Amino acid sequence: MGAMLYQAVTLRFKANNNQAEYEALIAGLNFALSLAVKRIQVFSDSLLVVNQVNQTFETKEEVLKKYLQLAKSLISLFENFSLTHIPREENQVADRLAKEGLPDLHRTQVFERPSFECTEVSSEKQPPCWMDEILDYLKSGTQPSDRREAQKLKLACTKYALIDGELYRRSYAKPLTKCLRLEETLKVMKAVHQGECGTHARGRSLVMRILRQGFFWPNIHKDAQVFVEKCPQCQYYADMQRQPAGYLKPINSSWPFAIWGLDFLGLMPTAIRGYKWILVAVDYFTKWIEAKPLTQPIAQSVENFLWASIVCRYGIPMVIITDNSTPFANQKVHNFCEEHQINLKYASVWHPHTNGQAEAANKNILNILKKCLDGAKTRWPKELPGALWAYITAPSEVTHEAPFSLSFGMDAVILIELEHLSPRVEAAASFEPEALQTWMDENDDSRRVDLDLLEQKRELASIKRLEHKRRIERYYNRKVNPRIFNKGDLVLKRRLLAGSNLGVPKLEPNWEGPYIVREVAGPDAYYLMTIEGTQIPRSWSGDDLKRFYA
Repeated sequence: MGAMLYQAVTLRFKANNNQAEYEALIAGLNFALSLAVKRIQVFSDSLLVVNQVNQTFETKEEVLKKYLQLAKSLISLFENFSLTHIPREENQVADRLAKEGLPDLHRTQVFERPSFECTEVSSEKQPPCWMDEILDYLKSGTQPSDRREAQKLKLACTKYALIDGELYRRSYAKPLTKCLRLEETLKVMKAVHQGECGTHARGRSLVMRILRQGFFWPNIHKDAQVFVEKCPQCQYYADMQRQPAGYLKPINSSWPFAIWGLDFLGLMPTAIRGYKWILVAVDYFTKWIEAKPLTQPIAQSVENFLWASIVCRYGIPMVIITDNSTPFANQKVHNFCEEHQINLKYASVWHPHTNGQAEAANKNILNILKKCLDGAKTRWPKELPGALWAYITAPSEVTHEAPFSLSFGMDAVILIELEHLSPRVEAAASFEPEALQTWMDENDDSRRVDLDLLEQKRELASIKRLEHKRRIERYYNRKVNPRIFNKGDLVLKRRLLAGSNLGVPKLEPNWEGPYIVREVAGPDAYYLMTIEGTQIPRSWSGDDLKRFYA
């Protein structure tokens, strides 16, 4: 453990918080240079200063630009330098010193004016320009000493002409196009792209327009693409991304009633007792559905449903998957699951695919109710049990097994079998009273065999379902355009109304932000925070994010 050295600064001029953070950074760098330090790691709780020095954020304020220039000149004097952002609670020593000050005033520097006014930063030499060799050759015939390079320069100069001291290039779009230096190119691109006659054109269109206006420089295509990528208006008003960002990862359940998906179906037409919602739960293995009509989607109703309709009937599940709506994402439901050791998982915001099984169950129930109710829409609570019974006794197209069969090992006896005497009902009805007891004993033995074969039936259904999911996965993944974000990346978030049926006002942007990726929650799921460090609740899908170029 080395010695701890302290340095304090007193500012006797008016400065805001960001300027004070820069003064502290510059004072620390000067202090380290006075100690002949060559390698340095700097930690700061100022997100703005860290990102501006690391060139993640663009510096727009003129005063901060001067501070940044001075800081970079000092940083260049170190062999190795790094600047890392840390939360304020991890920067307690410096925070305490800033509040209490140093007891030894001899170690306190007093600044009467800003550092950039006191220190003369030596201006760097103008970097070499791509036009220098061509100008030297056309003006004085200067050539490189290497014969090949000289021949190459002569060939290149045949495309250029020197007129009144200005360099022009012969082109196909116009007889002559004026050659620009690096510092001039940004002004031209900005004027053509977003000036008075600018249309915020894409990269190739921007290049064509610049050439038609009579300007040229090497790498014009690459520079135009980078410029358009960083244009704030082009990023905020960009079209919605239709291709998914992450690959499909099916959720598989190993045995019945281990994983349940929960969701609300509504608003429904107001029925007797004020019912307007349906709370739906579906088992991921058997596709068995439980549903209950409710007046309001509240946390207490969810807790009661989980206890009475899930735990008391099918045992404690391993996992429950829900969306991020308030009835599910609250402390009451969280405490219930924690008490019963249930792993409660939430889908990303605005990403129903994560809980696709519950969404599919909602669709199936709604389709059955629509056809059963016809004109009497308010009778849906009365028809709901029949709709559930119809669903759980109908065989699936994938497994050719009904949820009832996968749960109990046999097909349910439905009303039509009693009316028209199906073979199994007719066999039982045709026995004489004396032979009925023998048949019942044989039937009991047959049911035991069915139960013994139930595991085999479930395994076969599971294999068929896995193969079906693989086919869907292959089809879905062909459309994926992978977009992977890392911790610390700047992103824009899709506005919740953008692309929805509610619609966004015509002149409003489709994206908002920028935000910082605070943590990678999982495959194609991310936690975000604002530039100021405020954490955004719940995870967000990569489908609703796009990279932001500062």
